[in-house]
Amino acid sequence: MKFIKKGIGVLLMTALFVSCDEDTTPTPAGISEIILSSFSATPGPDENGLDDGTYVTVKPLSIGASSYEVDFGDPNSSNDVLTIDGQGNTASYDYPNEVEEVTYTITVTAKSDAGLPDKTISEDLVVTHTVVPSVSSAPAAPSLRDPNVFALFSDGFEFGGDTYSWEHGEDAAGGTLISVGGNDVTQFSRLGSDAGVFSVGTIETANTFIDGVASTDIHFDVYSDFAEGIDILKVTLVNAGGAETYEVDGLALTDGTWTSFDLSLASGFTAAVTAIDEIRFELGSGGTANDHATIYVDNVYLYKPQTSIILNGDFEDNQEMWKFPIFTDGTTNPYGSSSDGSDLDYDGNDTGGKTRGAKWSASQSAGEFRSSDSRYAYQELLLTPNTNYILQYQYAIKDDSGDDPVGGRRMVGLIMDGWYVDGADAVPDLGSQNIGFHEGFVAEGKFSDTTGDVGTFVNIPFTSPASGEVAIMFYAVTPKDAYIDNVKVLLN
Repeated sequence: MKFIKKGIGVLLMTALFVSCDEDTTPTPAGISEIILSSFSATPGPDENGLDDGTYVTVKPLSIGASSYEVDFGDPNSSNDVLTIDGQGNTASYDYPNEVEEVTYTITVTAKSDAGLPDKTISEDLVVTHTVVPSVSSAPAAPSLRDPNVFALFSDGFEFGGDTYSWEHGEDAAGGTLISVGGNDVTQFSRLGSDAGVFSVGTIETANTFIDGVASTDIHFDVYSDFAEGIDILKVTLVNAGGAETYEVDGLALTDGTWTSFDLSLASGFTAAVTAIDEIRFELGSGGTANDHATIYVDNVYLYKPQTSIILNGDFEDNQEMWKFPIFTDGTTNPYGSSSDGSDLDYDGNDTGGKTRGAKWSASQSAGEFRSSDSRYAYQELLLTPNTNYILQYQYAIKDDSGDDPVGGRRMVGLIMDGWYVDGADAVPDLGSQNIGFHEGFVAEGKFSDTTGDVGTFVNIPFTSPASGEVAIMFYAVTPKDAYIDNVKVLLN
């Protein structure tokens, strides 16, 4: 809400008015006129301790005056003229907060009970209002799964008492960043006349995550104390490249608490949203803006529903969609990207040359080679419960000489019953939670060295659990490079 803006400090204004008349006969006390030498105008805390730069105290300095009239120069108030009785006393006035910076003319008139003529001086004062945050709590952390969120402004998701960054996102810039209990929120003020603006990198909603993987909704949390904020919100998404805007008006806020909004990008705005460069927050139609009209915004993100199909199964988008959200004492990197994939594209067509694939080297292997650098590919699916499926993929393993692990070099694919956040929790469950499993031992070289340049096909049948929640995982146990490509989950 309020504090003295840095650089304002104590503003001292002085004016010296002295006149001498050789023919003037002094009074018995030796004073023939009021000498109003100066006055100070000092911003400071009000009666409640609120210090926002608008509460100004005037203290005159004079000889011969018994009282003062102080006109604080607020043209919109009839209560801005105050009286000071006696020497050494002060008068204070709280200027409006609606505008951030305004110049007022303060006029001090010194008066005398002894009949001396009044003396007046005036000075301009620049009053700068700084909003002191009134929000004391942060909204609840998002509960959506990390792979389904494209964050624009959010500290991230919580797990095990800690906060972790989202895998996908674009940093939005705008407003004033403040910390509430260690959580960053942004503050937008003066919404009675201006808009609060988040600028983001251009986001094509149809390709939010990777090519062809769209976001369907937008979420944001808003806090407003109506006494100094707004009660109705308007949100506009701006596609600067296409010179288009998408609006939703009349969003009702709740006084003094966080309000959450989830809006469909297809139907929640005046048109289906195709791209976003900017997000604007304004006073909504029929709403009221009070005082400095401030809101606080957090957890702005795009999201999609949990998928039932493998995303980036051809690895053309490198490591996207295959990472654990976190991996305690390990790496979230799922594999090494490769240009040594199968000659078949994702639809099974022979491309006549290598495609991309996923690769594991000896240092990235698990099993008896396991270390903090071991890599595990992981992707969550939500399938129809109690239904028969097949996990299909192709693999290849180099046949170069090397110290093979016990049981031989192998490429492992499996289906887990349930979802995980921390890879360190999933790895110990690799045996007990498997509902489908395959170890591939065929080591004939890279895909390009195998018959038909397609490696070895694997089909793992499995039945989805009652929850429908499964995770597809891959890892290698090999002293030489191993590869997979064209991963699919199909109805059986």
